[in-house]
Amino acid sequence: MTEPPLPETPLLAETPPLSETPLLEMRRVSKEYRGVAALKNIDFQLRRGEVHAIVGENGAGKSTLVKILSGVVAPSAGEIRLAGDRIQIAGPAFARRYGIAMVYQETSLVPTLTVAQNLYLGDEKFYNRLRGTYIEAQQFLQSLNFPVDPMATVQSLGTAKRQMVEIARAVRLNAKVIIFDEPTVGVDVGTKAEIYRLLGSLLQRGAGIIMISSYLPEVYELADTLHVFRGGRLTGSNGFHEASHEKVLADAIGA
Repeated sequence: MTEPPLPETPLLAETPPLSETPLLEMRRVSKEYRGVAALKNIDFQLRRGEVHAIVGENGAGKSTLVKILSGVVAPSAGEIRLAGDRIQIAGPAFARRYGIAMVYQETSLVPTLTVAQNLYLGDEKFYNRLRGTYIEAQQFLQSLNFPVDPMATVQSLGTAKRQMVEIARAVRLNAKVIIFDEPTVGVDVGTKAEIYRLLGSLLQRGAGIIMISSYLPEVYELADTLHVFRGGRLTGSNGFHEASHEKVLADAIGA
C-alpha cells in the first residue's frame, strides 16, 4: 500500500523549541453537517510533553474534533497547524504521515490478521517477510513490556490486549500527537498501570497526548489541562489547580 505524498512542510525535528511553537494548534475550527454545527470556532493548543483531556456529554463535539484530527472528516472552516506549519489532513493516511495517531476504544485493527500483520500493515518492507515480521514484532512488543503473542489473530484477543496492539502501532509509527479514546475502559489494574507507564514514556519522547475520557479520576491523575465541550463549543479549559469537579460539571452541562 503506497501512502500519498505530503505537502511540503518541515520535519518535526526541525521545529523551534517547546516554548516558541505548539506541537498542534487548531484555530477557529468549525464543522457543519447540512447547516447544523457540530463544532463551533474551536481554538486549541497542545505542546510536547503535555496531556490534554477532553470531556463532555454525548453529542458535545468530542468525536467530531478527533475525526478532524485523524483525517476522517474535513473541517468546514478554520485551520490546523503542526509545529507551526499549516496542514491539511486529507485522510487518515495523511494524519499518520504527519505523526497524528488515533487509538480508538473500538479498535481499528483488522480482526482476521495476526498481531504482527496489524503492526506492520502497509509497510511492505516487513509485511512481505512474514517470519521476520513475527520476530521483529515479538521484540518490539517485549520492549514495550506488552505480553501479546505476535502470531495470535486480533479476533482472538481480549479488549486489553487489543488496546495494547493499538498503542504499540502508534508507537511504532513514531506518532507525535496521539489521541486516546477511553484508553483504559475494560482493562484490569495491571494493564492500566502498563498503559500509564507507556503514556509517560511517550511524553518523555516529546509526544503530546489528547485523551477523551468519561472517567474523571483518571483525567485528574493523567492530564495537565482539561477541556470541556458542550453543544459543539469549548466551554472551559482549565489547569487542574482550577478544575474542581463542580466547575467541570457546570461547564459540561451548563449548570
